[in-house]
Amino acid sequence: MFDQIISGLKSQVGGEIQEKTGISDSMLGSVMDVVKTETTKTVGSKLMGGNLDTVMNLFSNDSNSKSADGLQASLTTGIMDGLMDKLGLDSSKAGSIVKIIIPSLLSLITKKNEETPKDDASPLTSLFGGGDGISGMAGKALKGLF
Repeated sequence: MFDQIISGLKSQVGGEIQEKTGISDSMLGSVMDVVKTETTKTVGSKLMGGNLDTVMNLFSNDSNSKSADGLQASLTTGIMDGLMDKLGLDSSKAGSIVKIIIPSLLSLITKKNEETPKDDASPLTSLFGGGDGISGMAGKALKGLF
């Protein structure tokens, strides 16, 4: 399902990214791969760390809490670092891409999350692999204790 978000993101901002940064079509695909990897890693680790409220807040229409702002900053930094480290982009070009991508990425994920009631985390856990993964890991951890 996250592939659909990335595909929508590419459609929504791909042209603007290419126009403002001069990157090629093939490089744009690589940019989206970095966005997908870094977003999944950053948000997934928050979910695995038991910070569902933070993730739910970031991807809602509510004002961000301090911890949601922190998650957004981590996401921004992760994507920027990934663009520089994995694709060799300079900080200026990576920064331009991140400024374009982050608002649209947050909006697309929020739109998906808002399809269900506020207290339903299933869209986010399915996007970021938290659902069964968290339950399964918690179950194994608890079995080990008893």
